[in-house]
Amino acid sequence: MFAFTGPDVLVAYERSGGFAGIEERVTVDVSGTALVNGRTITLKDAEMRGLRAALDGIVTTWSSTAGCDVADHFTYTLDYRGHRATRCWLPSDWRAAVERLEALTRR
Repeated sequence: MFAFTGPDVLVAYERSGGFAGIEERVTVDVSGTALVNGRTITLKDAEMRGLRAALDGIVTTWSSTAGCDVADHFTYTLDYRGHRATRCWLPSDWRAAVERLEALTRR
């Protein structure tokens, strides 16, 4: 599912679904190298600090099907600190990290 895995991966994120069938994947390793929808980018030091701070706020580490009964919903999967969770409603504690990860898809 995610492009690269292993002990050097800081976080892996995927958003899929919606009316257009979007599929976005972002994997960031601990050195600041990111694989974003198949292309490699390097995060600046400030971006890495901000991402790490946002990730530190995550406490929702379990999956839920709440919100999955809505047509054309998005599914969010986050793999961080040994926890992999999939949600259809974005938990508020994921929001800052997800915004930073999705910003990478627009670079």
